[in-house]
Amino acid sequence: MIYQTTILATFVSMALVIAVPKKYFLLPFVLVACFIPADQRALIFGLDFTPLRMLIVVGFLRTIILSERLTFKWNRFDRLVIAWAFCGAIIFVIQWANMRTLIYTCGMLFDIIGLYWLFRINITSWNDIKLTIKILAISSLAMAVLVGFEWVSGKNPFAIMGRVHTVTRQGRYRCQASFPHSIMLGLFWTTIFPLFIGLARTEQQKIYWAAAAASIFIVAATASSTPYLTMLVVIIILCGYKWRQYMRFAAWGLIASIIALHVIMKGPVWSLIANMTVVPGSTGYHRFILIDRAIHYFNEWAILGTRSTEHWGSGLLDITNQYITEGIRGGLITLILFLVMLYMALRLLLHLSIQYREYNQRFLVWCFFAVIVGHCIAFFGVSYFGQMRMWWSMSLAITSFFSQNKAIPPKIVTTPELADMQRLRYEYV
Repeated sequence: MIYQTTILATFVSMALVIAVPKKYFLLPFVLVACFIPADQRALIFGLDFTPLRMLIVVGFLRTIILSERLTFKWNRFDRLVIAWAFCGAIIFVIQWANMRTLIYTCGMLFDIIGLYWLFRINITSWNDIKLTIKILAISSLAMAVLVGFEWVSGKNPFAIMGRVHTVTRQGRYRCQASFPHSIMLGLFWTTIFPLFIGLARTEQQKIYWAAAAASIFIVAATASSTPYLTMLVVIIILCGYKWRQYMRFAAWGLIASIIALHVIMKGPVWSLIANMTVVPGSTGYHRFILIDRAIHYFNEWAILGTRSTEHWGSGLLDITNQYITEGIRGGLITLILFLVMLYMALRLLLHLSIQYREYNQRFLVWCFFAVIVGHCIAFFGVSYFGQMRMWWSMSLAITSFFSQNKAIPPKIVTTPELADMQRLRYEYV
């Protein structure tokens, strides 16, 4: 079922994909992700088409018809993303071995690869990244107003566009706006928050400070522990900019501390998750049991994943952990590819945040490092769905852009002419 208001908004967005100049190509995708409920879908020839999927199709058509840039220079990170996506999809199809699963998996693969490809060919310079962040900043201000209405009244203003509502827990409204769950709303703006701080510091424009404040308010209105804890970690990472060269030592120290805790604690170290309850009514214990059972049933899912986790325990059919989701859908090999992809992204961004000579580039890359760290923390408390998949694909595409542009710009620029030459040389346009 798809609401009439959603149909109208979707057609307007599709028209924008075709009509806007190339530099604003990502505008409709951001607007749809922010303001159109993800559960809306149209059934066309027996296939489900969400608004975002329709935009992918139109984006393909625009790129082909207008003979715009169709390809990009592949790098190792691109190949790793493709390998992860296809490996998980192939194993999932083998696991179920029926036509329904094949159709569903093709749709999911189309979303992941389609969004990633469109973002890769349209994010080709630092200016493209900054423009996308600015669009998100403006969207955050509008979203904060709508979430504020929901927070005060308990009525979701996006109900006219889809099956969204406001849940109450322990006497508090858990705002979700256009998102399928309050946690998804909170994580969306939590993992974008560092980029607002990055441009607020480097561009010196008040709109980004306002967007950062709006993001904090939206996260607070979700009344959800996972976004709260992720925001805390993200802020700590941002504050650590001056000591970023010691991040490797900090990471090894953290690993050593975890191992030491595991040795001296009576229970496993992952049982600490059960005590991470920021908001009354949180389900930290569920997340602890899920990890514990995944380790216990390792032999069951390691080769080709598993069809169901219902027998793991009460309520464990709900997989609120992206790492475990990767394993049960695609086996150990898919999980390893996923972890390697995260490791490569973090290592690359940390390296560039130290090596770039311009402060603006160093700090912005460090802020994007905080974004990926935020994703890594969020994955312990939720498995992405809805609009978060769009932002995750965009995060991967931006990371690949940085990977493509590892060359360090010269420190001294004497004339505007030399500056232009160096910009053309060191930016992948």
